[in-house]
Amino acid sequence: MRMPRDLFLEAVKGGISAEVPVFPRDLTLGLDITGAATTEVFGPPYDPRASAAGILALQEIVGHDAVVGCIFGCMVTGFGVELGIPDKGVPYPKDAPFRNISLLDSASPDSVRDSMLSGMRESYRMVRSKRSDLAVVMNLAGPVTNGGNLRNMETLLMDMISDPDTAHRVMDFSVETIISAMDYIGADLADALFLASATDNPDLLGDGMYTEYCIPALKRICSAAKDMGMPSVFHPHGKFDGGSSDILDATVGAGIDCFQFSEENDGPSIIDRIGEKCSLMGGPDVMTTLLNGTREEIVSDTTGFLEDFQDRAYIMSCSCSLHRGFPIDNLSLMTSTAHAFRR
Repeated sequence: MRMPRDLFLEAVKGGISAEVPVFPRDLTLGLDITGAATTEVFGPPYDPRASAAGILALQEIVGHDAVVGCIFGCMVTGFGVELGIPDKGVPYPKDAPFRNISLLDSASPDSVRDSMLSGMRESYRMVRSKRSDLAVVMNLAGPVTNGGNLRNMETLLMDMISDPDTAHRVMDFSVETIISAMDYIGADLADALFLASATDNPDLLGDGMYTEYCIPALKRICSAAKDMGMPSVFHPHGKFDGGSSDILDATVGAGIDCFQFSEENDGPSIIDRIGEKCSLMGGPDVMTTLLNGTREEIVSDTTGFLEDFQDRAYIMSCSCSLHRGFPIDNLSLMTSTAHAFRR
């Protein structure tokens, strides 16, 4: 039996083995096991022990091969914005720090390295030290997604349409904060970078704005990750399995090592379009299959993905992130089905 960390990294980097690694991206779900309130983690101050305990408690039950290093929240607190923290819910930014664009003039990207990110980094250290056999993944927001958190997504979209100079300023700052956070957490505590990119989305932006704003930013981030020795996983939302393949080609060409497709994308079509250019990640739909499906439907859907990707460098995941209230038994069923599969 191979170490989970080795299995995950081999697959991310394009290798194929008999076993398929599993990475269900848990951002708050583990707290349901420890019973900690979300407020206990985020404080302030951020509690790295409560964070690491939740991450590892879920892994002990589910048995997946890769984990995120901390219970994650949007990186806005260093710029003077508070998080809304429901007792048993998911943290959210109460405002956007650069809704007033003039505030960007005096801002430093390194302000992202505040006490919350320091606590998150300590959580990474605890997870790494307690379970060195697991792959630890650095989960950060993608460039447009992070830019939307910083500027306000609707405002940033309007900038892209009517004030491109401002939009490019925001995107440059977004990239610089992401790279600053990457460097601060460090490649000694994480094995791979994961860019969670719900609004880095060609269906939302249109092909033109996706190409103009997302792709150059993605190139810079992937280059920085490569310099740190970390492979990059990119998880945009939107449809990449139909129409022209130019957008998917440009995305892969930005330097990513692994592409995670979101819900409503056809796996075999993604395989045909990407070929051997990078590894792939994806799996059952969080809502329709894993949350609301029967056990038989979960096994059938999971097995279908495993068979479709059996000749490809592939990591089993679910279609998006996991949060509090999700049925853990269903996640365990997906994971055990994947671990029983052999190529």
